[in-house]
Amino acid sequence: MATAAKDIAPKAPKPRANKPATAAPAGLAPTSITSVPYGRLKRAPQNVRKTDIAADVESLADDIAAHGLLQSLIGFAGTTTIDAQVVYIVGGGRRLQALDLLRERGTIKDRWPVPVLIRPEEEAIELSLSENLARRDMNPADEFVAFAALMAPGNRSPADLAKQFGFTERYVKQRLRLAGLADEILDALRQGQISLEVATEYARTADQALQSRVFKRECRPNNYQRHSLWNIRAAYGAEQLTEACTVFQFIDRDTYEREGGGYEEDLFSTAADGAPRKLANGQLARDIANRCLQLQAVRVQTQAQREYPSVSGMVITADLTVNGKVDAPAGHAPIAGGWNGDLGMHVGIEDCWKRALDRDVPIQIVVGIGQEEPIGEDDDGSPPGYVARWDRTRFFVPREHRKAVLPERRETSYGGPQLTPEQEEAQAIARLGRVYAARLSVPKFSEIPGMDGRAYYANDWLGERTKPGDLHSGPRTPCFEIHMFVTEDEIAANLSAGIELAREEIADRKRRKEEREAAAIAAKDAVEAKWQELCAADPAPEVLLTVDGDLWVKRPQGWSVDGEDGDNIAEDFSELLEVLDPSYVEGWWATRADYDAHRAQQVGEGGR
Repeated sequence: MATAAKDIAPKAPKPRANKPATAAPAGLAPTSITSVPYGRLKRAPQNVRKTDIAADVESLADDIAAHGLLQSLIGFAGTTTIDAQVVYIVGGGRRLQALDLLRERGTIKDRWPVPVLIRPEEEAIELSLSENLARRDMNPADEFVAFAALMAPGNRSPADLAKQFGFTERYVKQRLRLAGLADEILDALRQGQISLEVATEYARTADQALQSRVFKRECRPNNYQRHSLWNIRAAYGAEQLTEACTVFQFIDRDTYEREGGGYEEDLFSTAADGAPRKLANGQLARDIANRCLQLQAVRVQTQAQREYPSVSGMVITADLTVNGKVDAPAGHAPIAGGWNGDLGMHVGIEDCWKRALDRDVPIQIVVGIGQEEPIGEDDDGSPPGYVARWDRTRFFVPREHRKAVLPERRETSYGGPQLTPEQEEAQAIARLGRVYAARLSVPKFSEIPGMDGRAYYANDWLGERTKPGDLHSGPRTPCFEIHMFVTEDEIAANLSAGIELAREEIADRKRRKEEREAAAIAAKDAVEAKWQELCAADPAPEVLLTVDGDLWVKRPQGWSVDGEDGDNIAEDFSELLEVLDPSYVEGWWATRADYDAHRAQQVGEGGR
């Protein structure tokens, strides 16, 4: 039988013996609690606890229904004409949620009185933080954001908060840095997807854009050891600059600071004092360095042309340093000193420069930032400065001139005298010709009784071999090895025929090798051309298809693979191009409608 809902009346406290009133000790804040109707309460966005607020709410609601609300809430009153009657709750969010559940059940009504400790907004937030810190079950992400909220008014320093809550100033600064993590990293910490240790590693820089790039890179489905400390440190180290780095030593410190550049305090490092500071805006330093390098590179190219008149251009390294990585210009091949696997020998770069000079081969030099080299009496022992230089250990030449610049081999791979390509081919034909002659000196297996269908050659030099069944997926068949002896006279008798077979085999090998090399060059050129076309696309495409079938789609929040619920990999198209391998891109379309029309056409053609 249904019963009418009744308001729960808070249980009246038991009468106590009258005691003389005592004055409150000086310096203590008043602790009076106000009874506020439930209908006027609203959860404040400043509530420091944002994680797991719904945990076990039903049992708490049942407890309140049975025993009343035993602990008051903490809140502040609205200050505008619109919300003057509202009390915003910053402490006791789970209790308020339990009251909401009781209201939904009809157990309480809007006029049900709720005890609330009302304080000014800033003080109420402090009390909420103190309450949750004392309980030690607060989600770390909520703690970080709460510290940031206390700093928001701008009238306190980290030292003030440290003194108020009993922490060290460094601890407070660390929490404020963690509060400044990119939103997706804080959300991952709240949801338990990353640990506090990992979040701390991400907080080693205050650059949210860098944090976000590295985080998204670590979230890729095929990433090995996601969010490992080593991965994050390596990614930061590759992009972050310090006062001691080559790029910063090259530029003018005053220019960097005048254009808004600053420095980061390393709050989580245990390194000894005196370590170089990190730049708060590394990209600004790179931009300044690139401007200066572009101007000085013209002078460097002129200097190089005095020694090597055939220098026709230059390439600046990716990280701007003279020893940095650089891609070969289109149609060019790299020339570098050291061991050359193709030649099977050590290459002296000085000789390569000389051959390029003697043969007037067009040269593209590599330019970057490097330490200056004191000359003669100019070397006073002071630390060398950083200037634009060209790298004498490598350069680029047109692909067709590569062989003319590289040395000829002086020795074979087995230490014998150097042979010309023609002599090497003649030796290979002679060796293979004897093998064929030996094979022709004996009957075919099909001509030997009992051997037909049971014998085959164990190596792959003859394409006519047969095997007794499929050795990979068929039943295992016992077998044994035999040796077939032939005489020199038999080989000599069949040598001419063997040589002809060897010539055909060697010629076929050369042809296949040339076809592979030509195909590789054509494929590389095609990928490069496609990549240039993709980078220059205007407007930027909104749909991109890779060879493995992944369809990358631009959404309002960024780029991600269609049909997957994972995090966005890139915020914009330029960032996506940094993630993708050019060789994986199969096609792109300006809009999703264009792609759908393309797919419909493919389906229609396939059905004909």
